[in-house]
Parts: sequence; structure tokens; C-alpha cells
Amino acid sequence: MNTSLAARPGALSADQMSRQFAAFPGYRGNQSAPAARFAAEATQLWGGPLTPMMSAAACEGRFSNAALACPPTACTGAIELVAGARSQPWRNPDAIENLVCVAGSVDVAFGPELADSIALGLWDMVSLPAGVRHEIRNGGGSPARLVAVLSVAPDGSYDAVFDVSAAPGITDEARTALGVRFDEDKGDAIDPAVLAGRTTRFATLVPYKKDLNRTGGLPPEATMRLSAGSVFPLIVPEGHIGRSRTAPMHGNQGLYISIAECSAGDDGPPPHAHSDTQESFYVLDGSFDICTGFDNESTVPARPNDLFAVPNKVMRTFRNTSGKPARLLVIIQGPDRMQDTVSFSRSIGEEFKVRFGEEIIGKYADIRMTFDAEERLGA
Repeated sequence: MNTSLAARPGALSADQMSRQFAAFPGYRGNQSAPAARFAAEATQLWGGPLTPMMSAAACEGRFSNAALACPPTACTGAIELVAGARSQPWRNPDAIENLVCVAGSVDVAFGPELADSIALGLWDMVSLPAGVRHEIRNGGGSPARLVAVLSVAPDGSYDAVFDVSAAPGITDEARTALGVRFDEDKGDAIDPAVLAGRTTRFATLVPYKKDLNRTGGLPPEATMRLSAGSVFPLIVPEGHIGRSRTAPMHGNQGLYISIAECSAGDDGPPPHAHSDTQESFYVLDGSFDICTGFDNESTVPARPNDLFAVPNKVMRTFRNTSGKPARLLVIIQGPDRMQDTVSFSRSIGEEFKVRFGEEIIGKYADIRMTFDAEERLGA
């Protein structure tokens, strides 16, 4: 880790950088976390080990007590299944469950009788509505790994409900800690076409800069200057009006997920800050330097499956250090009605005024992108 001794406004100190970083495979795991204390029971239910990655202090259930903190609107963890493994069927009464396949491939069976299924390949995602019964199956010849991002509305829980047939061997203590219960309900019916519409295929995703150029009247070279090589929105809150407004699906407030793809070298965005959201970077492949500060004063290297959570009002960017194209899963979380204004340095705004005219600043403000980071951060 290469950092300055003392952080100026907009940067994190060395100690702060280390506290915001969790390395694969352990993620600085807390052995008192329910997923660790009741690992055998979790494996019995979900088909493999669960690893908490990010959760709020008050979060309860399977991904609670994670090393990295996050707003309470979502929590994140990993599910690993060896070849041939499958979970028990379950549903989340309150939570939308976003499953991103980050290794191998799986089939997600769904519906009251599990009669339909969605196949997920590498970096594909399915967003399962609350109340939908589902089961994960790894029918391939290699291990599979999923990043699960659970999203709830205010006062919602992260509880999971399994069939009564899965209850034997799960003690009352494990049930309470993992946030699980058992009943005979088959969950809500869902049209397979609806769930197909809540599935993203990495191979067919469209970067948001193309949609901004098409729908926002913004110069392509300006948007190129402000974004990573390609940012592919996966899911945004209902009513979102920001830069990723054309995402293929919508979910609860307070959560936005995308994939950022960068060619080798300085293909990341300029340093920028988010007004009221935490932005977390999960390395899908390759290697990256995650940087904070107006001048990238603090840096931490990240490898596949590592996770770094950047608080709001901190300047950040990332650089692909792998020498080939590489990708990040980006999880942005905030309050129930987050603004997620993104602020760049005033020098970029001055450059844009000269190149594109004064009106460009207003057009970016319309999608919550500003050029006043120094004022917002007191730098």
C-alpha cells in the first residue's frame, strides 16, 4: 500500500485505506459472524459456504457482522458451490436478491414448483424479486461463486424462508442467527419472461456513455473523459434520473450495481467524489490500483475477488494494472432516497467550458454530475 502519512481533504489515510479493504478469500472474516459460527448449517441450506462481505452495524441474518460497513439499504456476501452442489429452495420475504456469477456457472430454478430456470454464465446477473422461491444448482464440472447483493425497502429484513423439509439439523440458535425460518408456502408465482427481463448477460450489456450520447445530447468525447473505459449499468433504483438512467432493470431505493471495464493503463475515470453514497469495488478479473485523493495520494492494490469500499465525500479512481482488459463489479449504496451526485475537480469544468461551451455544465448537472469537488469537500 502506498499512501501519504496524513490525508488531506478528499483522501484516506493509510489506516483508513486498510480499514476499507477486505482481501479474498477471508475478507477479514469475523468468526463470531453467523455465517462462520453456523457454517455447517449455512452449507446445508445454501449448498456451500457463505462469506459476509459488507453489512450495516444493525444488519441481521446470514451476511451480518461483515468486516466492511455499508448503508442499511443492502448487504453483500458470497455463496460458493462445488461441482454438483445445490442449495435448498428458499425465498426472501422482504429482500430483492441480486445474484452475480463471478466464477463458473449455475442454474437458478424458480417459481412455486421450481419448474423454470435461468442459466447464469460468467458475470451474468439475475435480480430475484422478494417472495420468489428459488434454488441454485451447480451442474458444471468446476466450482461456482456468486456475489449476492440483498436489497430491502425501509424496515425490511434479510430473512430467508426455506421449506419445512430443510429444517432438520438446524438448531433454534442457528435459525435466529442466520435469519432463517421454515414453512410450507411455495412463494409467489412469476412469469418466466418477467424474470428473463430481470437477467443481464454481460456479453450483451450496453455502456451508459452510449446511452448518454444518444439521449442526453452530450458530446461523446466529454463523456469519454469522465467515465471508465466502459460502465455497464445492471440495476438502478426506481425513478433514477442520473447517469445510469437507462439501466436494463430497476430495484429498491438505495442500491445501484454496474460493471466497469477498463483497458490496460489509465482507463479509469478522473478522481471524483459521491455526495451521499458509498461506492465499493469488487475485482472481477485482472488487477487494479484503487486510489483516493485529488491527486491519487493514497493507493491500495487489489486482485481478483478483493473488495474496497469508498465512503462518500472521498475522491476516488481506479487504474487497471494487469496489462490487459479487466473488470470491476461496482456496488453503490446510499440512503433510501439517494441523490448520488458525482463531483469532479473544478479544473475539468473549466476545460469543458472552453472545449464545449458554458451550457455543457448545466447538461451534466441535469444528470447529477458537477465540477465543484473542491467546494463540496472543503479542499
